[in-house]
Amino acid sequence: MAEDAVEALEWIQPAEDGGSQAQVYRVEGDWRVGVKFAQNPQGIRVLVNEFIACRLAQLFALPINPSVLVDVDARLLANCPPSFRSGIHCGLVRYPSATKVHVQSELLHASVNALELHHVAIFEQLVVRGDGRQLLTYPAGGVLGGTVERRFAAFDYGWAFGGTPNWTAASLAAVPAPALSVLDPWGVQYADGRDQQAMIERLRSIAASDIEQVIEALGPHRWGMSPEEGAAIVDVTLARARSLVEQYDRRYFPLIR
Repeated sequence: MAEDAVEALEWIQPAEDGGSQAQVYRVEGDWRVGVKFAQNPQGIRVLVNEFIACRLAQLFALPINPSVLVDVDARLLANCPPSFRSGIHCGLVRYPSATKVHVQSELLHASVNALELHHVAIFEQLVVRGDGRQLLTYPAGGVLGGTVERRFAAFDYGWAFGGTPNWTAASLAAVPAPALSVLDPWGVQYADGRDQQAMIERLRSIAASDIEQVIEALGPHRWGMSPEEGAAIVDVTLARARSLVEQYDRRYFPLIR
């Protein structure tokens, strides 16, 4: 069954950057989301990619912003591009006081969850991310040694599933097999599989039913995705998870058993 949408209550501002011209709204529950509209310049498939990829990330408890369905009323479109229409669009939960960073950034290294970048890198092989990784850090709410702790998160999965950003069931089936990297996100060769192990174990336990629930939350025909394409996402994602696990076991199992 498709998930219920949250209601947009107030337009805040355009998102800072990005080709989709996302708009920031306050929604019920009094939190903020960046809303990507179906009429965005990159195409409607961006919404499908974001919603599914970010929901899969939630399944794996990864530091990637959650996705929600957002119902935007026509009265809240006055400051948006004129092509944007009311209806249900894809919302991405915003992190407060976030700062964009690069892999080599000291802010990223200082983030309390920096080692999770190993897991994010594997996830991006799973969902066939078609563009470069984007990262940010934000205050985590704790204090360590008198300094406010920060966490990092990855974002912007509009070009997932091999799309640029568009894809079909046929093109998805034809994407190259995933490759478990021998280099970590900082370009250093892995000595063994310990930094990747936690994510591999999550992939090992994923079932088709878990992925199907993500597709069901989106709902049939939402943003033009057919049931056949939803089934293709399930099949390809499960196959890629198994491939990554098999590569890991062949490469590292003798080293860490």
